[in-house]
Amino acid sequence: MEERLFLPVLSHFENKNFWTASGGRMRYRVDPVLGEDQPPALTAQVWEGPWRLQDSAVEETRSFPMTEEGLEELRAWALDWQEKINARSPKTLAQTIQDRDARRAALAEQQGE
Repeated sequence: MEERLFLPVLSHFENKNFWTASGGRMRYRVDPVLGEDQPPALTAQVWEGPWRLQDSAVEETRSFPMTEEGLEELRAWALDWQEKINARSPKTLAQTIQDRDARRAALAEQQGE
């Protein structure tokens, strides 16, 4: 059976809505980019959970055309990442907390806190 990844219909993004979801330990977020100077696009970010985007290191950011074909390319890309991330050995809770706290400290330093 072919594995599927749920993504909303194209009009969801055309109406300026973002989408965030997961597949196992893989997390992803898709944002519409609707600028006047460029064709509409979907920008996707992927990271390993369990934490939210702000507390995680993004593994890849990629843009896709805001078309039905682009949506299918995005789905294939996310499924590939889902397979990669879920094939890794799971981290312990202590490791994920350490990674999250290091990420928060790095962001606070960047912001001069």
